Amino acid sequence: MIKSGDIVLTSGDLAHVSAVRDNFLSFEAAVMNATELCARPARAPTWIFVDWLLPEMSGLQLCGLLRDRINDHPLHMTMILPEADPRAQARALDAGADDYLIAPLTPHALVQRLRIYQPAAAARKETPAIQIGELMIQPDSHLTRYRGLVVPLQSNEQRLLNHFARNPNRVFTRGELIGVLGKSVEVCDERTVDSWVSRLRRKLRSMQVPHLPRTVRSFGYVFDSAEA
Repeated sequence: MIKSGDIVLTSGDLAHVSAVRDNFLSFEAAVMNATELCARPARAPTWIFVDWLLPEMSGLQLCGLLRDRINDHPLHMTMILPEADPRAQARALDAGADDYLIAPLTPHALVQRLRIYQPAAAARKETPAIQIGELMIQPDSHLTRYRGLVVPLQSNEQRLLNHFARNPNRVFTRGELIGVLGKSVEVCDERTVDSWVSRLRRKLRSMQVPHLPRTVRSFGYVFDSAEA
């Protein structure tokens, strides 16, 4: 979850920028083309709304480029699809998008999507770090280390790992995990969860982390504790 930082759109106008600035003091908004986005240094947590078709390249290509390039700041990408096509939805997630919206992305739709992800205003107690073998998970700072090295997780991946680590040895359905991440079935379907978990597993495997979410056939996923 990105609580503050930059909102970037690959298409839009002053109405979109003003809608973000008027409704969210913690966000700054801008409209950039693909070339500008690829050259832009990552200075803060960034949420990018990527159009399916762009003048310079496809939205799928841009998602892949940005996912490979930005790994030192939280990055959330929402793909804007021309229609509710399940195949396009799956391709967007495989390319690196965190979720998707159906066009058109009006200023009102943009604000509504940002509000879905905003945390409750109630104060929370600090969550202690969770140690699983040599894996150290810090939920409040959205940071995970293995053998002292940072595991480069994106926002949804980190939030999934936080939840699994807090609830080891418990099986969660895909629908439950959608709710855990503060989303709704209108935002994403169960295949979206499979993509999130698959990405999380790949990141953990790339760091040789032995603790991975396990698939429970016909039900969902479970994160086994080191002692299990």
